Amino acid sequence: MTHLIDGHLAQEAEGTDGIIHSGAWGDLQEWDIRVEQPQEYAGFEKTTADGPFWSFGATTPQAVHDILTASGCTEEQSARLLAKRMEGMGAIFILKPDVETVLNLSPEVRSKLYLQLARNSVNRFQGTPYFIPNGDVAKFFDNSYFSNEKAKGLMKRLLYQRNGFSYFSDPESVLKGLDSDQERDDFLRSLTSQNATLARLLIRPDTDIDKPLNYWALSMPGVLSKDLKPLFESQKRLPHGGSLSLLYALPPMARDKLYTSPLPPADGDPKMPDCHWTALNFFSLTPDPRMNDNDFAGRFITDHYYEIAKPGIAGDLVLLLNSSGGVIHSAVYLADDVVFTKNGINYAQPWILMHEKDLVGTFSAISPVTVTYFRRRGM
Repeated sequence: MTHLIDGHLAQEAEGTDGIIHSGAWGDLQEWDIRVEQPQEYAGFEKTTADGPFWSFGATTPQAVHDILTASGCTEEQSARLLAKRMEGMGAIFILKPDVETVLNLSPEVRSKLYLQLARNSVNRFQGTPYFIPNGDVAKFFDNSYFSNEKAKGLMKRLLYQRNGFSYFSDPESVLKGLDSDQERDDFLRSLTSQNATLARLLIRPDTDIDKPLNYWALSMPGVLSKDLKPLFESQKRLPHGGSLSLLYALPPMARDKLYTSPLPPADGDPKMPDCHWTALNFFSLTPDPRMNDNDFAGRFITDHYYEIAKPGIAGDLVLLLNSSGGVIHSAVYLADDVVFTKNGINYAQPWILMHEKDLVGTFSAISPVTVTYFRRRGM
């Protein structure tokens, strides 16, 4: 199934300009792509045009006013927002702002206010906003697929910056501006897609295949020279050379999972695979379920890895740390700045390849992250 999906993605990339990065890994051709959630999972998206709803928790009107003004809202904006308090919520203070007021907030105000809202887990779009690489809405949606200019225009007005990256937290406000259920479905399907990378190894007639062969086969258990060498040689013999998907240079678990999503868990099933399970089982023929336990995973890293200054071989561990030094995400370095990752426990999130800089942006929405690298002992 993985091979079929990779073949489909390769066809989608034909005619586009893949960027080539050369190194010990060979000549790696990379495309930035968007991978949608499976259609079967998209129906679980609970976003509607009913909101937005901003919960400030159990507090007073004066306290909310102070948060609004401290975030940079004018007195007029604060008064207009406070007038949108929902009744019947008891001590819980919830605002249902109108779209016009939301649109008129400056990006600076939005960034500060949404950071305050992110402290309450009820405000999921502020707590886990959508990362928009380089703030490029058109590229984010891919013009060849989603072409609703009204939605894109609204979204551009609603972007904000934090920690050097661009984010979006107002899907309900955009949904209100769309005219049909089909437009809303198309918008949500595009919005919930994943930023990913498609990568292929180029093999030219004059390529010294021993160098990339050694990089991929010597550094990773489960990747054998006897399997890769015939593929490399077959491409080298073509009149103009050829290429092969990077998945053929990955260990069995990663090769099997790449560009796929896990099945929804059955009742009573153990915890779903997350980023740590993925990174620490990268070389495993039989994945160890204990890697889902953060304490066990931490001890495993301490016992089996050592810290390095920067990644240099496929299989190096990439850890993202928060400001307190806690690990918030893990991935596996492959080549150039491409990592193998699964972003979150949600079963609608696939295993993908991703640029490290985009991975950092994805997880820097609340506070900036620090990247550290580790190598497995004996490698």
